[in-house]
Amino acid sequence: MAAPLRIQLTPEEDRLLLELSLDPRTHKKTRLWAMMVRLAAEGWTAPKIAQHFHKDRTTVYLVLRRFVREGLQGLAYRKPPGAPRKFTPEMAAFVEERLAEDRVWTAPQLAAALAERFGVRLAPKVVARHLRAMGYVWRRTRYVPLGSPRRKR
Repeated sequence: MAAPLRIQLTPEEDRLLLELSLDPRTHKKTRLWAMMVRLAAEGWTAPKIAQHFHKDRTTVYLVLRRFVREGLQGLAYRKPPGAPRKFTPEMAAFVEERLAEDRVWTAPQLAAALAERFGVRLAPKVVARHLRAMGYVWRRTRYVPLGSPRRKR
């Protein structure tokens, strides 16, 4: 059985953790984690802290280990990384090249061209969203005569 985690706080760390746990502008998970560390420093065990906050004890162990390893910076909430983006800068350059051509492109046509070139299927709405982010605006497609009619004299 592993030894229990012993947390020793300096008075300055305890004051900072108290401020973090009471500040309403601090992310709610950071406030919770600060309270967990303070209770562990007061001698509470991880299972008792977990029961008090209705969390799993492994969560408490993870928070306490991260605090021991990284200090106060380890308590800052970090957004999970998520999936990598499908629309890459190379695709943006490809779309720019296509839009520079002398023809009209619709979002479904661009989505099909991207799927053919890069093998990545994107919904037309996703392509339209990226086009707006790139500074392009949607305009209705319409038929335009080839040139102005010439008058015969």
